[in-house]
Amino acid sequence: MTQTTGPVIVRGAAPASYERPGMHSHNRHRRRADARAGGSEFVGKLRAMLLLLGLAGVGYYGYTLGDQCVYQAYENWAFDQQIAGRHAVTFSDYIRERTPFGALVGPAPAQPVAAAKPATDAQPEPVRPPEGSLLGRVEIGRLHLSAIVREGVDAKTLRTAVGHVPSTALPGQEGNFAIAAHRDTLFRALKDIKKDDVVTFQSAQGTYSYKVAATKIVTPSDVSVLRSDGGGIIAGDDAPGGRLLTMITCYPFYYVGAAPKRFIVEAELVTPNAAPAP
Repeated sequence: MTQTTGPVIVRGAAPASYERPGMHSHNRHRRRADARAGGSEFVGKLRAMLLLLGLAGVGYYGYTLGDQCVYQAYENWAFDQQIAGRHAVTFSDYIRERTPFGALVGPAPAQPVAAAKPATDAQPEPVRPPEGSLLGRVEIGRLHLSAIVREGVDAKTLRTAVGHVPSTALPGQEGNFAIAAHRDTLFRALKDIKKDDVVTFQSAQGTYSYKVAATKIVTPSDVSVLRSDGGGIIAGDDAPGGRLLTMITCYPFYYVGAAPKRFIVEAELVTPNAAPAP
């Protein structure tokens, strides 16, 4: 007796287009979407971090620039008051008199009347100005340069003002009056300095005019420019006659980072409008 069986189904090899379980088109799209979402989240965080860093950098630059501008404006005003005979002015006085925010600092306090001092023939001993004290204002009209000068060349002083090298002479004195400032702020204009430019230094004792005689580029280790004769930068018939002004800044002017050299401007006193400093 012959036994009849049903049809036999023989499966061959799976076609190339066959998809394994869990890998159909819906799952593929979902996994790709998940991967893209993860990448987008990382990129978003990176963008936010870079944006914050950029804003912080711009904010710091704006703060330093604003601090310098406000400082120079206040110090120039205070110096003008000192020249006019008004001493001991404060930043509150500046806000009260020069800005629309005077009501925020209140009225000016009453000034005590100083007792008269007996006259004496004794001359006071000349003393060096204390660190950070106000010396005056340096100006170069052709370059539109005007900046307050303070005693000292520490980082705090040079951040907002021109600094006087303490080991050198004072304005009008016999010797070399040396001042320094950063090349990217107050002394940027020195890149266009020319021989015979007039440099004016105004102090409470009077005004001194210097004429530029020479410029030179030196290494930072060359401190001969601080000598009383300026290190011999002015030579020949133009050699200094006793009272010099030396201005120092970094060089090159557009160098990125710590500049490797120093730019020196040397000028000689020509028309002192006041008696030489003691």
